[in-house]
Amino acid sequence: MLERLIIENIALIERMDVELGSGFTVLTGETGAGKSIIIDAVNLALGSRASRELISYGKQKARVEAFFNIGDTPAVVTLLDELEIPHDDEMLSLVREITVQGRSTCRVNGVVVQLSALKVISSLLVDVHGQHEHQSLLDEKNHIGVIDSHMADEIRPLVEKVGRIYEEHAGVCSELNSGHMSEAERERRIDILNYQIKEISKAELSPDEEDEILDELKVLANSERISDALNGSMELFNGDHGAVGIVRDAADALNDISKFSTRYSEVAERLDNLYYELEDISYAVRDLSLSAEYDPHRLNLLESRLDVINTLKHKYGRTVAEVLTFKAEAEAELARLTGSAEIRAELIKRRDAIASAYFDAASRLTSARKRSAQMLCELAEAQLKMLGMKNARLEAEFSVPDGDLHPNGVDDAAFMLSANAGEPPKPLSKVASGGELSRIMLALKTVISDADGIPTLIFDEVDTGISGSTANTVGQRMALIAKRHQVLCVTHLPQIAAFADRHFLVNKREADGRTVTTLKLLDDGERAAELARIIGSDASSGAAIAHAQELINRAKSDRC
Repeated sequence: MLERLIIENIALIERMDVELGSGFTVLTGETGAGKSIIIDAVNLALGSRASRELISYGKQKARVEAFFNIGDTPAVVTLLDELEIPHDDEMLSLVREITVQGRSTCRVNGVVVQLSALKVISSLLVDVHGQHEHQSLLDEKNHIGVIDSHMADEIRPLVEKVGRIYEEHAGVCSELNSGHMSEAERERRIDILNYQIKEISKAELSPDEEDEILDELKVLANSERISDALNGSMELFNGDHGAVGIVRDAADALNDISKFSTRYSEVAERLDNLYYELEDISYAVRDLSLSAEYDPHRLNLLESRLDVINTLKHKYGRTVAEVLTFKAEAEAELARLTGSAEIRAELIKRRDAIASAYFDAASRLTSARKRSAQMLCELAEAQLKMLGMKNARLEAEFSVPDGDLHPNGVDDAAFMLSANAGEPPKPLSKVASGGELSRIMLALKTVISDADGIPTLIFDEVDTGISGSTANTVGQRMALIAKRHQVLCVTHLPQIAAFADRHFLVNKREADGRTVTTLKLLDDGERAAELARIIGSDASSGAAIAHAQELINRAKSDRC
């Protein structure tokens, strides 16, 4: 929901800071007061084309900031997460700045974004109907979604089933490599895989080999130091005064007196054990010393082997383990590409069976969509008749663009309208009259007000070409939609304005030698006076005020 709007230096608006609420809000004012400027400013914040002509005379830049409560719009939250835009609470800020040099800056929660991202986000927040571009129902790619939403409980499970079968079919096609691979491409792929597998296999890699080579290279690179240490250790163990001989002599001395006391025998036994341990260690040091000789041939072999491993890592993975994994995956892919005729035949049979199941499910989905579309169009036609379009006929035209499988079914759909008797139905985008188009949108919104999930609807000049009882019906419909959506409406008709929950007056006045546009929230008395003015009566006349108040009271009664 749009909670707050700040406008700076847009046309005659120096600065406007207005807080909006839920329900039905109207904007009225004299012709030329600036009502359309406010809608232009909203559209600018939503991502419409930026024109330097919007910037106030003498100013260098203009700025619009719109604050939305997104607590009830999870689709927006999901989109913000995908775009990596922070959102710590339920508030979302959209900012658009334009300069006289023609530069345009877009920010979402303070993060600079591309205009395309701003448009995608705003499309989930606001729908503007009237003389402006921001009209989602005029985009035919959205029509199938509207139809699906109208009978969501029946259609959603069918869409999900079609999607699951589509994914299964895509998986089998991937196994067959027939989705996007010609026979020539298949042969080239087989050649590449054979070369890669042969190159890796020839190396006869083992998972721990690289670490073992690096350890051995470290030893060879320090062979002189290692040899000196081992030889020195041998001398300390076995020299004329080596540790082994000293311990042996000490053990023998104590063994000679061990018969005199267990204390001597216990120590003698410990020295015996120590002697044998030292002797064993000396043998181990001797063996290490014999194997620690510098071997330049071995060094060259290890370095060559390491070059082979590094070359394969550069091509196929960061580690030997990744290279071996690459080889296993390549072998599996090669097996699929060169599999036996029986295996391929089985996969083809499975693919065709899944495709058959897909088209069966898609057919049921199409039938449900057509029922939903027929019901939706009939209900919308009834609304159009009440809105003064007594000969209006609405239908949905279905088509199958190709024979391929798609995750959302095989259907395309477009709403078609015949506004007058004897006229053939035409796409909604071809309907030229602004007031007529707005009433069509209003009729559809009345029927599908819970379908698209867009929280804020703005109707600009929706009263063009209507009057009397039709205007009263339009007001009723807007009030009905406003029970589930935030509705803002620019209107010239008192019958519509009478249904509003809040009424803003757009006024133009002179300040410091300049003409400026202001916005004022009217209280009950001021509201009745404004309705009297719209009716064309003297706003100070008691009879005119009474008549305006009667409109307001009757609107309250009609809403109940």
